[in-house]
Amino acid sequence: MMYRIVHNEQTGLYRIEKRGWLGWNFVSDPKTSDYLGFRHLDDARSWICERTPSKDAATRRWKVVQDCTA
Repeated sequence: MMYRIVHNEQTGLYRIEKRGWLGWNFVSDPKTSDYLGFRHLDDARSWICERTPSKDAATRRWKVVQDCTA
């Protein structure tokens, strides 16, 4: 699954988008159906990291040394 973080300069909020078949869509909170919004970039990154499988899993022969997406 591929995610990206977008920022709205007017509101100061960061939102997360998920790549789908038809392009990018905002990620919604399953409880409220509202779009997820974060005041800090680090909080948005943490949300993605918690839901993305590790690129450095123990079963991988080759380990990721540097990831330029962060």
